[in-house]
Amino acid sequence: MKKILIISIILFTMVLGAGKVAITVKSSGTVNHLHSDKSPTTPLKLGTGLADEDIIRTGQNGFAVAMYLDDKTAIKIRENSEFLIGGTKSENGINKRVALNYGTMAASVSKQKGKEFIIATPTSVASVKGTDIVIISDPVLGDLFITLVGSIVVTNSTTGDSTTVGAGETATSTADGGLDVTTTDEDDIPDFDGDGETSGELHELRFEIEDPDGNLKEVIIQY
Repeated sequence: MKKILIISIILFTMVLGAGKVAITVKSSGTVNHLHSDKSPTTPLKLGTGLADEDIIRTGQNGFAVAMYLDDKTAIKIRENSEFLIGGTKSENGINKRVALNYGTMAASVSKQKGKEFIIATPTSVASVKGTDIVIISDPVLGDLFITLVGSIVVTNSTTGDSTTVGAGETATSTADGGLDVTTTDEDDIPDFDGDGETSGELHELRFEIEDPDGNLKEVIIQY
């Protein structure tokens, strides 16, 4: 018999089991899921649980959104990008260490309340507390860190130099050690509004899982 569960995003870890730290809440176009356990690469589907060190890779027309289970921190990944999900559980929730290997992403990071959120690229490392940011990373040319809300601290991996990047500012970090902060040019901010989402809109995600006894359960997540 199929049962229906309506659960909060915080309790969803109990359903997916230990090791899952995030869930896929949107996937369109060409998006692949590279599994941390080295199992075969699969298309990333809506509702897929994501474990520490899983990788999301988008193609030319790909777009994906992942949401962390403890605090609804959301990551949007644009086309032609590769993003590594990272998360280890602690008493306060999930410590998040992620990597943008190349491409473009946006993050809406909830206040971490004793946890950490670290974003690494081939060129830089950024420490985030609670903010909205956009990152564009090219392994050769370097990175742009665009802070929309709040502030972040960006460190250039070559020199170890760090700088704070506040709202309305953009940090440029390059492989040769350059690290500069300028006022953000609105034209430099990529469009993430083409996903059909509306601010404040309630979303509902439904899919089926099988429990250890072989019973099907329909899971409904509202976020």
